[in-house]
Amino acid sequence: MEENNNYSVVIEHLTKAYKIYASPWLRVLHAFSSKIPYKNFYAIKDLSVKIREGEAVGIVGKNGHGKSTLLKMITGVTRQTEGTIETKGRIVAMLELTSGFDKELTGMENIYIKARTIGMSKAQIESRIEDIARFADIGDYLYQPVRTYSSGMKSRLGFAVSVNLDPDILIVDEVLAVGDVSFQMKCLSKMEEFRKQGKTILFVSHNLSTVKAFCTSAMWIKDGVLMDYGDTGTVVQEYQDYLKADRRAENERRRQLDEDLILTKDDMLHPSKSKLCNTEGDPQTVFECGEDICIFANYEVKVQTDDLVCAVTVYDNEGREVFGSDRHAERLALKRAEGKHKLILTLRHPELLPGHYAITCELWNTQSGFVRGIMSKKPFEIASDHFTGTGIVNIDLQCESR
Repeated sequence: MEENNNYSVVIEHLTKAYKIYASPWLRVLHAFSSKIPYKNFYAIKDLSVKIREGEAVGIVGKNGHGKSTLLKMITGVTRQTEGTIETKGRIVAMLELTSGFDKELTGMENIYIKARTIGMSKAQIESRIEDIARFADIGDYLYQPVRTYSSGMKSRLGFAVSVNLDPDILIVDEVLAVGDVSFQMKCLSKMEEFRKQGKTILFVSHNLSTVKAFCTSAMWIKDGVLMDYGDTGTVVQEYQDYLKADRRAENERRRQLDEDLILTKDDMLHPSKSKLCNTEGDPQTVFECGEDICIFANYEVKVQTDDLVCAVTVYDNEGREVFGSDRHAERLALKRAEGKHKLILTLRHPELLPGHYAITCELWNTQSGFVRGIMSKKPFEIASDHFTGTGIVNIDLQCESR
């Protein structure tokens, strides 16, 4: 390992090449003759990087560009063609959560097998059984054959085993895409605990929001080449800019070939110039109780759609939904022919009590679930009057006593 022993992973000039043959038979013949022609496909090409202990490194890149190949070489699943990889400490890889499970054995038996394969003693395993069972949270299924598990249960057990085997380097490849949201948060919390203990995490994910929120640094791999490694925000922004440019280039190529376009939301529908105002169209954010509230906006339909409606939601000062319009209401249907249109949405005599509120307005295609925002939680106020009751809605009351 490097003189500076603060590095947990040191990779120098790493290359992985696969031989590509014109036919399967030529691959067989190559075993008998070195003259058989082939081409080299470089999954990873001359990659060098040093990763410090305690880093959570997000690895981003499009599918097929070398991320998983890199992780497989670090774990020893695949051997490199050239270069060196040095690692420090025990590696636990979650390349596929359910790999290595024997479906005829119980969950408990599989825990022992998986732990022994990375060199843990029986005593070490037994000291962690309770933590694994608690984390997996699959109840008595732990003592049932794995073939009786749902895919979610197998994933929960796989993650629980992996994170409780006390790794020095934890490798996670897209496994958080499975399971419910609460379990994903539980997994991220456990990984954050690891990072604070000085352990290293290599985290592959297409969810860039999670990468930015969790990872202390990031690397971007394109066509097997390390494009950048460093600050998470900087690297992710570079990658996002590349994706946008790549998408624009692909759309332009398809236009030139008259192929079906890969349409973005802006290619289909573009809202602009929205404002909250009174019925005269004057911008306004303070209204009297019962006064009409209007939203004026422009939008352009670039590709005609069969269904387009306006939707509005009103929230109180604590973010609770006060009112949400019917997304299928015909009276809120909009012009959907190609071209530029104007939208005027009026909340007629809203009997909201004095206080602070927010309003969201969207364009919806109810058939596909396509949505474009016009206004997002724009704050407004209902001015104080002489009302001294409580609540959020003014209800006209009539009382008789007989």
